[in-house]
Amino acid sequence: MKLSVIGKDYIKVDESNLNDKNLISISKIHIIKLNFKTVNYDNIKTITKNFPNTNRFVISNNIREYNSLLKTIGKKFYVENVIDTPFISFFRKNNKVLLNLNNLRKYEKDFILNESIFVDILKNIEIVQINRGDFDILLPLFEVWNGNVIISN
Repeated sequence: MKLSVIGKDYIKVDESNLNDKNLISISKIHIIKLNFKTVNYDNIKTITKNFPNTNRFVISNNIREYNSLLKTIGKKFYVENVIDTPFISFFRKNNKVLLNLNNLRKYEKDFILNESIFVDILKNIEIVQINRGDFDILLPLFEVWNGNVIISN
């Protein structure tokens, strides 16, 4: 398991901080969540220029637009589930997923946190975002997993 620290290894970028010198000065950002209001080629080019060592991006909206732009520059991206999106339909539609457990409905989260189900889900995803309490409970499962964990407060 690789832990990603929010603000260091995992950041969110939008129009307001696209050229933020503090973010640009971070030597290696593992994952960037793209959160632009307007998805366009110029923003994507600026991201790749400002963060040349980042190869993984997360998107949660405007999926078609991001998909067409990110394909042209050969960058890998993950689709994050958003609040109130039906989990099963979301999971079936997307190949590369950042599963944000904090965005699930209570009954979906309770279902997924069943150990046998969670083990199966980990076999099919590369990135999980989870709160500290749930992470501590599931730590033994994460220790043998070869994915990326983002712990949120």
